[in-house]
Amino acid sequence: MGLLQTTKLNSNLTTVPEAVRNYLELESNSRIEWHVEDGLVVVRKQSDTSEPDR
Repeated sequence: MGLLQTTKLNSNLTTVPEAVRNYLELESNSRIEWHVEDGLVVVRKQSDTSEPDR
């Protein structure tokens, strides 16, 4: 997919670029997960089996 840029917004929110939303097939109520792996930040669509927020 290549490099995609985004802008940090107020209150520590960020906008997920449209190309990423489309690739991950995100809908308005979808959740994403942030992982740090070997110094890289990885964003994944949350699976149905993931732990709910506490």
